[in-house]
Amino acid sequence: MKKEEIAEIARVAAQEVLAKKDEMLDDEYDSRYHDVNLLMKNYRKLKTHYAHVSPEALEVNAICSMRRKTGLMMSHVDKMLAAYKAICHEALNQDEARRWDSLYLRYIDDERLSVDEIAERLNIEKRTFYRDINKAMEDMAVLLFGIEAIGSWKHKGGKK
Repeated sequence: MKKEEIAEIARVAAQEVLAKKDEMLDDEYDSRYHDVNLLMKNYRKLKTHYAHVSPEALEVNAICSMRRKTGLMMSHVDKMLAAYKAICHEALNQDEARRWDSLYLRYIDDERLSVDEIAERLNIEKRTFYRDINKAMEDMAVLLFGIEAIGSWKHKGGKK
């Protein structure tokens, strides 16, 4: 095999590896976004589950284990929500400050408002609300998953 052929094979292989890496980062981003989105959408249900499932009433070890895992996760989520609230309230940027309100009204508050009602209450357009929620999800992913979330969010953000 000639040197040029070997170089061409190496170049093609490197391109395939880089393309696969981008695919993996895209999949990781999609997975994290999906996880945070599901977590926030189910926040009330998970909190209710943890609050109302009595370990004494459960006889199956697996269910008890799930309850403990849910409790640990919800405790972490609550701490990160408190941190996010503080970050947003301390922000000098009005958009950043509003993100907590959007997230809270959509997923946490006991009063279940529609997107239209939230947008009206915050005096913003629906599109602005969705931008706020998407950014809040990115912020929450970093708070919940730490450094692992940063690379995948930046990767996807850089491709837009």
